[in-house]
Amino acid sequence: MQQCNNAIYTTLFSFLIFLFFACGETYFYEKTYELPDAQWSYNDTLHFEVDIEDTIKTYNLLLDIEHSVDYPYQNNYIYIHTHLPSGEHLGKQLSLDFAEKSGKWNGECSGDKCKLRMIIQPNAYFNQIGKHRFSIEQYMRTDSLSGIYALGLKVEETGRTR
Repeated sequence: MQQCNNAIYTTLFSFLIFLFFACGETYFYEKTYELPDAQWSYNDTLHFEVDIEDTIKTYNLLLDIEHSVDYPYQNNYIYIHTHLPSGEHLGKQLSLDFAEKSGKWNGECSGDKCKLRMIIQPNAYFNQIGKHRFSIEQYMRTDSLSGIYALGLKVEETGRTR
């Protein structure tokens, strides 16, 4: 009887672990770059390649940024280059607010690090099937920007169509 109870508990525990991990966030695409020594220089352009097979679906484009609580600025300017399958190139400068004007960090902070998730393009759609390349470069006035540990791009399906 004891062995039967142990088997039931083991099976139940395994099932609960499976549910816990199966219910986590899933993304159509995700890639993260760890920046050596928490330094992001002008030369460190980050490249992401997303293969799009459906031009009807809409997506949210998200940036995940991990930074130091000692990051010296309230925001961070980035420049995003989009290279379409047709060869066309688009570019856009964005200002990412890391903190409120009061100095309180946006995102979740623990110890000496903060994690910030920003939707940089809600309900985006792609007009072309194929590989879309995104290149992100830091666009601050400082060549070697200290306090940035990692940056990632995630593409999330919205469940809607255009």
